[in-house]
Amino acid sequence: MVSYLLTPLSIIFLLCGIFAIVWLRSNLISLEYSISELEKHRLDSLREAKMLIAEKSSQLAFLKVEKKAATNLGLVFPSRTKVLHVKEKSAGPYNVAYGAQQRGSQDANGFANGEGRSEGAL
Repeated sequence: MVSYLLTPLSIIFLLCGIFAIVWLRSNLISLEYSISELEKHRLDSLREAKMLIAEKSSQLAFLKVEKKAATNLGLVFPSRTKVLHVKEKSAGPYNVAYGAQQRGSQDANGFANGEGRSEGAL
């Protein structure tokens, strides 16, 4: 009688063991996929951080150049009202106009009445 009970119980335990092994293996594979996706996300984040650091350093370098040009060379950004327009003629040197003021003499560089000599523009 005991052999009649042991055989079905051993088959049930064997099937449950196989099912447990398959279930654990599938969970392990799904965890490996999750880890792989997280590693890709981490690499993308690191790449983006490096790009942001490079952009920051290029911006800081530009600000350094701008500050140095402003302090050492006296260069400033022109205001919108003080923009010089250069017009080209077919013959002769360029003419420079400062707004509506085109009267007066011009020197060899095209500046009218010495304007624009003291400060340059970035």
